[in-house]
Amino acid sequence: MRADVDPPSRAERGRTTMRCSAARRRVGVLAYSLRTREFARRIFRAAGYAPLVFVSLDELIEVGPDASMLEMLLVGEVPVADSLGRPFLQSLRELVGPKLPLLLARFGRDAGPVPPTDNLVVASPRYFPDLCMAVLSLFSAIGIDKAPLKMAWGDYTFEPARRVVAFDGRQTGLDPVAFDIALELFFRAGQIVPKRTLTLMLPPDEQGLARHRIDNIGSVIKELRSSLRLRGQHGWDLETCPRLGYRLTQTERSSKPAGVPMAIDEASAQVFSPAC
Repeated sequence: MRADVDPPSRAERGRTTMRCSAARRRVGVLAYSLRTREFARRIFRAAGYAPLVFVSLDELIEVGPDASMLEMLLVGEVPVADSLGRPFLQSLRELVGPKLPLLLARFGRDAGPVPPTDNLVVASPRYFPDLCMAVLSLFSAIGIDKAPLKMAWGDYTFEPARRVVAFDGRQTGLDPVAFDIALELFFRAGQIVPKRTLTLMLPPDEQGLARHRIDNIGSVIKELRSSLRLRGQHGWDLETCPRLGYRLTQTERSSKPAGVPMAIDEASAQVFSPAC
């Protein structure tokens, strides 16, 4: 009888990956909220990276000195102090070294001041496209040129920098709430997505018209169904499942340019294309 063996921890897998890819450097994500981790994972995958994602500082500590080999580290929605009560950023900097570029993404409106730290860029994104621009700006600052990100599902191409969805030879601009909801539905295509899930992927402390839009997601869904023609004409149908949520399903095989590399979002297991 074979003895049971515990599977390797995330940190052990991270160490193996880091050592095997020393010549092909990696990016990392350290975030305590699902929303930030998912946003960051999607952005880096669209940019051609397979990010190492950590849910706590302790998990990153387990990687050890190899953490300093990252090309950059996105840090989002982290506590003020670590588990020992020390300033979080100070502990993080001691771990990864003084040269690793850090992007601190602070999504909350009431985020406090940040102590000065070398190689630290602070951004205050509200929505997915805002974080896209912050990541691309840091890439540019450290000498990595990346074209504006695009994400495609069949005939639909999302351009976060302009909050535009292109399909059937047209371009449709969306407001921030509608764009993020549409993107979430495509990433979770085939699944029933509850209204609460969509709400959790939007800013929790929004105000004014944006708050009204978030509180009335059903109306936004109706608008998207119309403005993006999600009634099956272009390969996708957006249906409302009473008391359950919303589901975007592919109704026919859409045309897709040959030679476009495919990627799979780990959260939804849906295939999408980082469009060229």
